[in-house]
Amino acid sequence: MTMWPLRAAMLALITIAAQRPEPLVQSIDVTFRLAPVTFRQAGVTQLVHELHITNFQQSDASIRAVAVHDADGRELARYADEELARRLTRPGLRNDYATPQVIGPGMRAIVHLWVATPPDAPLVSRIAYTVDLEITRNAEVLRTRVSSRAVPVTPMFGSEIDAPLRGGPWIAIYDPLLKGGHRTAMYTLNGRVSIPGRFAIDFIAMPQTGAVPAQRAPDANGFGAEVLAVADGTIALAVDGVVDATPPPITLELAPGNHVAIDLGGNRFAFYEHLQRGSVRVKVGERVSRGQVIAQLGSSGSSSIGPHLHFHLADAASALAAEGVPFVFRQFTQVGRFASLAALTSGEKWLPASSAVTYRLERPDPVAVIHFP
Repeated sequence: MTMWPLRAAMLALITIAAQRPEPLVQSIDVTFRLAPVTFRQAGVTQLVHELHITNFQQSDASIRAVAVHDADGRELARYADEELARRLTRPGLRNDYATPQVIGPGMRAIVHLWVATPPDAPLVSRIAYTVDLEITRNAEVLRTRVSSRAVPVTPMFGSEIDAPLRGGPWIAIYDPLLKGGHRTAMYTLNGRVSIPGRFAIDFIAMPQTGAVPAQRAPDANGFGAEVLAVADGTIALAVDGVVDATPPPITLELAPGNHVAIDLGGNRFAFYEHLQRGSVRVKVGERVSRGQVIAQLGSSGSSSIGPHLHFHLADAASALAAEGVPFVFRQFTQVGRFASLAALTSGEKWLPASSAVTYRLERPDPVAVIHFP
């Protein structure tokens, strides 16, 4: 008895099984809205970018981890659990939303990455990412991973500026991970979303006590200090007349208070906000020179920490409808820092450095205590 018909049938079944398609698991859409950028911050190279993660499914997608790799596949950073949650914001939801890593149908999450690259690592020219997910399909939880192609990194150039203030000590107040702070505050104007204060720093004068009190006088924090042009340029905006310690309600129009923007060329605009009422010395269209006094430090507009100078660079002449771009100072000396922004706001004293360090073409650390030339 021959076995050929049976063997042929078995081969046919094997062929059919081999042709069966692999199961497909829908995941999420992950995009960079802006190219990743690098710059030097107090001796360390930082890599900054945001991932926009959108769920187009009809079921929840949960982000388990996000990793950043260089072009050679070396892992530069990996975030999961609480460390990931600290870097996630959810458009339209409160900053204290309990489960930011769970993205509902049609919802979006944004991962704000500010990565210190290893000191011995070569200059990062391209990066890629992986996102580990849990997806629900047919009542079953499946794990999957989204990997990206490598994208170019933009090294910071052309934004070396002089100091916006003289002397010191000044406290450079910012926190890249503060939800609702400069880094994560998004505005949707003119049909697009932007983060104007992505690299903003608030400057206040260091109190003689070495600690910032909870209640500060209206003329504290360096109120009235002369504010300087950080480079040669042309005045693009000059707003005055908003009262200091502006009472609520503070609308979007009033949020920057009295402010000045200098067109530095190359789609770079230097913004100075919360200036003292009546102190703005420049007019739109006027040419200014590096180091020229343009106004005085004040507390107009949205100034929850009292008098201070809010400073940032952006790519358009709008306080809120522009993308923040990085900058470094030609020179400053760091003499210490606070343990954290929370330590500063809770009245803890600063931590003096064992020795002062002068940096050139860099950016100060968060809540660093510095002197300008």
